[in-house]
Amino acid sequence: MAITQAVANSFKKQLLEAKQNFLTSGSGGNTFKLALYSSSATLNSATTVYTTTNEVGNSGSYSAGGGTLVNPGTSISAGVARTRFQIYLSRLQQSLQEVL
Repeated sequence: MAITQAVANSFKKQLLEAKQNFLTSGSGGNTFKLALYSSSATLNSATTVYTTTNEVGNSGSYSAGGGTLVNPGTSISAGVARTRFQIYLSRLQQSLQEVL
């Protein structure tokens, strides 16, 4: 069992099918979340849905089910399109330290 850093294949396909919306959440965009998992989790490019298996439990400021990422919208620079999710790094770092 291992976690392999990757973008889920299903997500890549959904991008081409216009099923993911990166507009700001107040403008009709999707809600994106980030979950923390233990090293016992098996996650990779074939992962298609959120799972509670081996997710870190409630600890400090982290709640099982994941934290909502704030999407400030999209931009393009030098031919590269991007979105930059804003997360509260201090809260995430605090949660990681409490879990470890």
